[in-house]
Amino acid sequence: MLRHSLMLGLACAALAACGADQDANKSGGNAAAGNAAGEAAQAGTIGDALAGSADHSSLVQALRSSGLIDTLGGAGPYTLFAPTNAAFEAIPEDARRNLMAPEQRERLTELLSYHIVSGTVTAEDLGRAIDRGQGGRAELATVTGENLGVSRDGNAIVVSDAAGGRARVTRPDQNSSNGVVHSIDAVLMPGS
Repeated sequence: MLRHSLMLGLACAALAACGADQDANKSGGNAAAGNAAGEAAQAGTIGDALAGSADHSSLVQALRSSGLIDTLGGAGPYTLFAPTNAAFEAIPEDARRNLMAPEQRERLTELLSYHIVSGTVTAEDLGRAIDRGQGGRAELATVTGENLGVSRDGNAIVVSDAAGGRARVTRPDQNSSNGVVHSIDAVLMPGS
């Protein structure tokens, strides 16, 4: 199901990539793009970056339990809205423990997949989408097929989930060889 769902976000990723290519060409082009690609290649994959992050150990544990850590170590590209440890700690302990139980693996996988968008969508791409969006809001298709809303609150980018929750992007544009990570301060909840 995840592989099939990955295709749903490709249109958004293609639009974002086209915009990024046009901006790179306007601002001096290939040298800047080459440097960014070189820096991302040195960073390793999203899975590698998360495994080395002290702020995302709870997410890494959940990704390993669900099997998605291998996906985020693959070719990509992906955009991951990555809840910090504090975001996971905000979930009641009983609910966290229940979610991590082996019999809940499918539910955990669905929850974590809701944080993943196909393609590389930078903070700049998010800002442009918000500016073009209706009422200062844009939507991104996740690999689950459900959408996330993105908007601004002052200078901060805010991600809204299907359950009415909101998460602030606390650290944008953590580039890797297979995409980008945006740290967020809450766990996003799908509608189903």
